[in-house]
Amino acid sequence: MEEYRRLPESELDIMLAVWSGGEGVTAPQIHSGLERPLTASALHSYLKRLEEKGFLACEKAGKTNRYRPLVSREEYQRQEGKNLLGKLYAGSLKAFAASLYDGGELSPGEVEELRTYLGTLGEK
Repeated sequence: MEEYRRLPESELDIMLAVWSGGEGVTAPQIHSGLERPLTASALHSYLKRLEEKGFLACEKAGKTNRYRPLVSREEYQRQEGKNLLGKLYAGSLKAFAASLYDGGELSPGEVEELRTYLGTLGEK
């Protein structure tokens, strides 16, 4: 994946709605997928900005614009994960996991799930 800039929370909210909507979603479908309300004008401004940044493509279907993601959710998650890990935890997955555990964010079941997952990585 080429280097993408980190999206501000407002634009990320739009992308989350696009990713949830699948291929070729319309502005009303995106709007209905948002947790916080936006005016139609604000939504269209965000969509245009996301197009300019290379995150979305807009295709006309009659009088309707359909938006499709040019960056997958998984690609963005990988990039954001690398950035977060590198910047805040000096690349240490152990430090990241410890901060979640020490902060009470990981349940014993999640710790076991993580342990099992890491064990399968060692087998590959």
